[in-house]
Amino acid sequence: MKPREDQEIHLKGAPVSEGIAIGVPIFLSYADDNDIPDFPISTGEVEGEISRYRQALSSSREDLKKLQADLSGEGSKEVASIIGTHIEMLDDPLMTTHMESKIREMLKNTESVFNAVINDYEKRFSETNDSFFNERLSDFRDLSKRVLRNLCDSEDISLENIPPNSIVFAKELIPSDTASLQATRISAFVTQNGGGTSHAALIARAKGIPYVASIDMEILQNAKGKCVIVDGLTGDIIINPSQVTLEKYERLKKRLTEQYQQLEKDRNLAAETVDGYSLNLYANVNTINDIDLVHHHGSHGVGLFRSEYLFMQDPALFFDEERQYLIYHQMLKRAKGLSFTFRAIDLGGDKCSDFFEEMTKEPNPVLGCRGIRFLLRRIDIFKTQLRAILRAGFGYSVRILFPLISDIHELREAKRMIEEVKEELKTRNVSYNHQPLLGCMLEVPSAVLIADVLAEESDFLALGTNDLIQYTLGIDRSNPGMSDFYYPTHPGIIRMIKMTILEAKRFQKPLTICGEMASNPLITPLLIGLGVQNFSCAPRFIPIIKRTVRHLSLLDCCDVAEHVLTLRTSAEIASYLAECLHGSEGGASLRRDAEGI
Repeated sequence: MKPREDQEIHLKGAPVSEGIAIGVPIFLSYADDNDIPDFPISTGEVEGEISRYRQALSSSREDLKKLQADLSGEGSKEVASIIGTHIEMLDDPLMTTHMESKIREMLKNTESVFNAVINDYEKRFSETNDSFFNERLSDFRDLSKRVLRNLCDSEDISLENIPPNSIVFAKELIPSDTASLQATRISAFVTQNGGGTSHAALIARAKGIPYVASIDMEILQNAKGKCVIVDGLTGDIIINPSQVTLEKYERLKKRLTEQYQQLEKDRNLAAETVDGYSLNLYANVNTINDIDLVHHHGSHGVGLFRSEYLFMQDPALFFDEERQYLIYHQMLKRAKGLSFTFRAIDLGGDKCSDFFEEMTKEPNPVLGCRGIRFLLRRIDIFKTQLRAILRAGFGYSVRILFPLISDIHELREAKRMIEEVKEELKTRNVSYNHQPLLGCMLEVPSAVLIADVLAEESDFLALGTNDLIQYTLGIDRSNPGMSDFYYPTHPGIIRMIKMTILEAKRFQKPLTICGEMASNPLITPLLIGLGVQNFSCAPRFIPIIKRTVRHLSLLDCCDVAEHVLTLRTSAEIASYLAECLHGSEGGASLRRDAEGI
């Protein structure tokens, strides 16, 4: 039976990022070639089509100028300069006279002609290795999407110009879009696809945006024009809420805000247990503006800069050492002397770049050319980034982390690349950091099993728990249907963490825990008891981890770890950790902060 217009509609999805949102629905979609109309026109209609095309270019130019002004106002000068390049490209003969000639020649609607010309351009120039043409190709790809959106007069809305207080509905989210969005404009995400540990989900949590997945977009068409509530704690979606329901969720949202504000007041306190055991809480960052959050939330430094998001937003950077250098140098300046870890480009899996055709065609991207495999296959890209990092790191304390190391040969090859780059910079008589600390990201079981070998030849180690769980349990972490089988508290995972910690200590090498486990207060006592002293998580989670630590004692944490290692199932471990957190001094309030109730 069809619901009444004023009826309150309840839907249940999978909670991905916590929080409560009340807002207006916006439907986001990514057009493909099948969505573009294709039909013949008469000679008498040609001038009208050309006039429509010129209007689309004009609208695109205005969009870009506004975006450029906004970015400059935020201090994002590097990105604003890229937008300036796109504005200049609108006057390129390919975009003007050539396109108009093609409309006259092909006698088809403008959208169809424009798409055909761009596709042909991409095909021809993707076959060359010339960096100049590659840069132009990636820019034209971005620009063509914008022109097509204006040309089609589409109702689709991109995340860069979304209205304030929007709840975004989409079949899926592209990680590069979520990395660049403005959290002040978006209240929540609701998607059909996407798992709790997908990179889009990680970014949403890092920015504090509620997110619910596994919702059928067809059903959500009923939400157009209506008030929507998103409960990121339970996975509930409420369309057209009654006044009673609305008031209930407004109270809950206010309480959550007050709890978080209280956490923020304690952000500059020491991260140490009640018996004086000190920890280092580092921040994961994706963009240059995230550096400000590192200071705001009382972090000890940048534990993981996910550099790949820069390239996913602007593929031209792959081949531009100078622009990379400027961005990295600006980030180090903003860090103001704090420890800074650059993770080399970690593409692959659910972070594929359309720029590399081989990535989009892989039958199983998670098990394909990703992380260090990609970098060692594309030495030109790897060396360009290393040169930029070493140059930017002159006079700073810099750490470089190699992603998805599975074998000692990969580490040795990466270190060899570092030495070759040093020689190149020396030959160019360029100042650079001569002694960067080099580390391995342990994310696959093979790396954990040779942690002793890797520790001996590294300066530091980082344990990437998200991928470690994925590869150990054989679970695609971006698949929402598999979320019930994704167990951070699996006994095998706990034992692998312990094994890595013991080997790192044996060789006296620092070890940092990264991933969602580092940001979960439920697991904090266990990690401390196992011997973890360095945590790296999204900046906004640092205050709650800090408060959790300050209510714990090292001795109690060691008892927790000792008992957990005797348990046999994930459910037993999760239940026991919940009891421990609830029973600790201040534990009840901690749990409310963690669960939002």
